[in-house]
Order: sequence, then structure tokens, then C-alpha cells
Amino acid sequence: PQLVARVGHRDRVTVDIVKSILTRVLTKFPAQAMWGLAWLKHSQKSERAAVGEDIFRGAQRQLRVLEKMKMADLLVCCRSLFKFLIDLAKFQPKKAHARSFKVREWKGEVALTEFVPPVQAALSISSSVRSGSISSGNNEIFPAFVPRMRNICPVIEVMSSKARPKKVTVFAVPAGQKHHQHSSHEAKQLQPGDAGEMHFLVKQEAKGDLRKDARVQDLNNVINRLLSGSGGCQGRRQRRRLHLRTFSVICLSEDCGILEWVPNTDSFRNVVSKSYNPQAAPHSVRRRGKRIANFSDPLLRNSFQKCQDMYVKNGNLLKASALFNEICLNQYPPVMYWWFVQNFLDPHAWFEARTAFSLSAAVWSAVGHVIGLGDRHSENILIDTSCGECVHVDFDCIFDKGLNLPRPEVVPFRLTPNMVDAMGPTGWEGTYRGGLAAAMGTLRDNRDMLLSVLEPFLKDPVIDWKRQRAQQKQGKSGGENVEAKRSIKVTEGRLRGVYNLRNPNTKKIRRTDGYSVNHEDEMAHILPLSVEGQVHRMIAEATSSENLVQLYVGWMPWV
Repeated sequence: PQLVARVGHRDRVTVDIVKSILTRVLTKFPAQAMWGLAWLKHSQKSERAAVGEDIFRGAQRQLRVLEKMKMADLLVCCRSLFKFLIDLAKFQPKKAHARSFKVREWKGEVALTEFVPPVQAALSISSSVRSGSISSGNNEIFPAFVPRMRNICPVIEVMSSKARPKKVTVFAVPAGQKHHQHSSHEAKQLQPGDAGEMHFLVKQEAKGDLRKDARVQDLNNVINRLLSGSGGCQGRRQRRRLHLRTFSVICLSEDCGILEWVPNTDSFRNVVSKSYNPQAAPHSVRRRGKRIANFSDPLLRNSFQKCQDMYVKNGNLLKASALFNEICLNQYPPVMYWWFVQNFLDPHAWFEARTAFSLSAAVWSAVGHVIGLGDRHSENILIDTSCGECVHVDFDCIFDKGLNLPRPEVVPFRLTPNMVDAMGPTGWEGTYRGGLAAAMGTLRDNRDMLLSVLEPFLKDPVIDWKRQRAQQKQGKSGGENVEAKRSIKVTEGRLRGVYNLRNPNTKKIRRTDGYSVNHEDEMAHILPLSVEGQVHRMIAEATSSENLVQLYVGWMPWV
């Protein structure tokens, strides 16, 4: 990403050097690098598309000189595969509410089995290379035994979310297995010799930019290496279970991409909806999470709106907070504790799942606060139903973009009552706080490295979270990106221990409950804290009823 971000550099010599390096990388690892350079080849900006075309043609020429004809043909054929996936992402079924549709089989001059699947396991460098135990050889750099793609299932499932992405099923065969010709009918279904199925999500972003998601995944992979890195005995004990569940995000153009499907997951909202408290009265609203997570329930929505209006319209935040506790939180108590009890019947499995949930939520909270990750509503947090881990998706709202929404997202991360309830009797005070402190300590100790990974956001003027889509297509940068520099500075402050998440409502809404901003409040936003002090402040802000009552009703802060 650091190299690709500089293909639009003002200096032609720099651009030529970057093109030369990327061409060498594509020549050395064509099957893997082609996915990372796909969006450059299909960029909506003609200058970038021309650079991408030059890189692919240069690699093809060098591969033919090296007599690697199969790899050269692979780079030629990838154009039609990328176009197939982009067209699939943009396709809208004739029936508005169609749940699935059929597509024609993709056929190219090279068999689909020759392509490395766009999954993280296939595109990540082997752990033995990172540890330094081996240093060369194409077959040794990347894992050799990742299954290959045999054929794409003709039935494409349309997801029900707002963007209407498509779920693609690919039949997989073991790596190294010779491709057997199947009849037309057999090729479209799972065969006895197949290794199983791979699932992907192809989508077109109407407003966002999938390259942001890809960059955040790059950052998360770096953080995982830091968390698993060497340290003292205590450091190893703290970090051994801290990691972020990541997945592959491949950008095919500025607005289209293919995402690796994360198996065995369900949204946080659905998990709460499936939970129930067997100790509550049979017909009580306190018994079933389905009532709590029902966004279309007018009684629940109106109750929250009543609380919010007390602040937004009347300026009385203290009364709004007390009312929110009384008619929302007390009337609809959390039930997610019981989901773990009922889904992990073995005591050891239950304890491990609850611990995995607490630790994964902690490390996501730390990373989310540092990069200003917003839009953490109940559909953007997934739960692995097989082990309890949290998985976050949709990283378009970063660098405190959530503070610019009509209802600003004024909490550092999601730590709502049901999340705390799932952590057990001690709530956030036990495993979660320890994991959050260990994660924040690691991030702060490696501040310079993390900022260098985030630097492409500053160097790439096309990726801008403030500009309109039309400007992104035209590639207008407006000179130095002042907003990007400010965001990097805010991130650097958080990595030094400063809690600098400023609530814009304090200036927009005049309070009538006697509260006024004083000198101590201002100092709290500029003074660095210890790791423990920073963690305490983050948790206090995330769980504050005064903050939760200010959020958008669709965020469902009572869940």
C-alpha cells in the first residue's frame, strides 16, 4: 500500500521508480500480487489506470523472457476475471427484492484452478518467513497448500443489507490436484473430490471506498504481529490471546471489491435477538432479547427518542440520562449472558468462549479508539458463534468521521449493556479491562511503526473521507490534505495517552441543567495519561449514559 499510494506522485522520477518496483514484485509473485494491484488496473482515473496497465504489461514481458508462459497468460487472463467480478458487484436484479439470481459460467483461456484464491491464508506471507527461518524461494514465501478454485457456483445470493452485496460460492479443490474435466452440469455443483466451498462477498460502495477497509486490514495484520511478538514473560502472558480476526479485502476498482466471507458469524444484534433469560417471567419483556433488538418496535424507539429530546430540544442532559436509565435500560435489561450459557453447554467451552469474547472486544476497542473507528452499530460487529470471538466489519467511517454525523458518535467504541453482560459477573472490570490495558500498552509502545502504516492515507489524495464521490472519481486532491494531517495528529495523540475525542454537541447544544465547560475539562483533552488512566477514561466514556443517550437511534445504544 505504501508503494501504490505513490503512483500519483508529482515527481515523474519517483513514479517511474515505484512502477519499476511494483513490476518486479508482480513478476516475482504474479499469482498473489495481481489481486493487490487489481484496483490500479481498473481505476476510474485514467492516469492511474494507465500506470496499472504499464505495470501488468511490463510484468508479462519479463515473464515471457523468463519463459514462464503460464504466469504470463495468467496476468493476461486476469483482466476478464476481474471484469466478471466487477460486473457482478454492479449488477442489480430486475426484481428489487430478489434473494438470488443465476449467472453464466466464467470461462477464460486459463483455468480457474490456476488462480490463487483471494483469501487471507493464500495472500499472507508464511510465518516461517516472518520469523526469519527461511529467506527465499517463491514456493516458500506463501503457503503452498491453500485450496484452489475449481468453479464459481452459478447461483448468486443477494444479501439483505442496504448495499445489497452478493454472496459468491466457489467450489474448491486441494492444492496440487490436477484439474479434471467435468460435464457442464457437474461443474456447477460440489463434487466428491472437492475440498469444500469458499465464500466471498462482492459489493459496490455507493458512498464509501473499499480501499479504506483494505488499509485498515493491513494495519490490523501489523497489530497482530506486534501482539504476538517477543517480550518479557508477563508481556507474553498478556498478549498470547490478544489478536484481531481479520479477513481479505481486495479492491477491484475505487467502488467495487471482493471480501473474504467470515464463516460461523452472526451480527451482534441477531445474537442478542436470539438470547433469552429463562429466569424471567414467561411473558415479560425482560425475558427475550428479540424484544430488545427489535428496531421496528415503536414503543422502544419512542421511549429513546423521548430521552434524547430532553437533551437535544431542552438542553437538560442530566435529566435525559436519568430518563434513559429509567425507561430504556431498566425496562429492557441485558440478556446476552444467557446466550453463552445456552450455546456453550460444557463449562470449559463456556468459560473459553466468554473469555474470547472479552479479550477480542478489548483489542478491537483499543484499535478502534486509536484510528477513530465509528459506525459501530449492532450490525457492524459480528460474533463467531463457534468460539465467541468478536469480528468487526465496515471500516469506511474512520478518523473520527462519526463525529460529523447528524447525531455524532461520541463514544470511543461500543461497550453497551449487553456487551458488558456477556463478560460475566465482573463485567468490564475483569478480563476486558486487563486485555484493553495490554492492547493499549502494545500500541503505545509501537507508535512510530503504526503511524508509518497509516501514512498512505496522507500520501494518497484519492482516499479522502471528506470529499464527495464525484471528486474522488476525478482525483482532486486540493494540494496538501489538511484534514488527513489533522487526523494523523489526533491518532498520534491517542498513542501518547491523550483522550482527544471531543464531543461536538457541547458547542452545538446549549445546556440548561447548570453544567458548563471549565478549565479542567479542556485540560483533560490535551494532557497525556498513563495506560491505566487512559483505559479508565475510555471505559467511562463508552459506558456513560450521558453519551449513549446522544447517539443515533439506529445505533441502538440500549442493546
